[in-house]
Amino acid sequence: MWDMHNAGWGWWVLSSVGMVAVWSLVIYGVVLLFRSAGGERPPAIEPESPQDILKRRLAAGEIDVDEYELLRDALADDASRQPREPALGSTPGARQASPSP
Repeated sequence: MWDMHNAGWGWWVLSSVGMVAVWSLVIYGVVLLFRSAGGERPPAIEPESPQDILKRRLAAGEIDVDEYELLRDALADDASRQPREPALGSTPGARQASPSP
């Protein structure tokens, strides 16, 4: 009754290919579902530079021209200074070992 009247190996191959096709479609559908659920991501927004913030505050009337020029010069001074690097072999806050006798 279950031998399909001696249909042979052809049915075995056909059912195997069909099963692979069905599972491929299921996986493809799940992938499409997750992609569409995520939606479009907004582009990355770059943070405003301090100079741009200063210009915006001047344009909005939050600061006057004198304060703008003072802060602009302070920002230019900070940008021209290079941060000091620690000396080779030293770490901040570390105590130097004294030689033992």
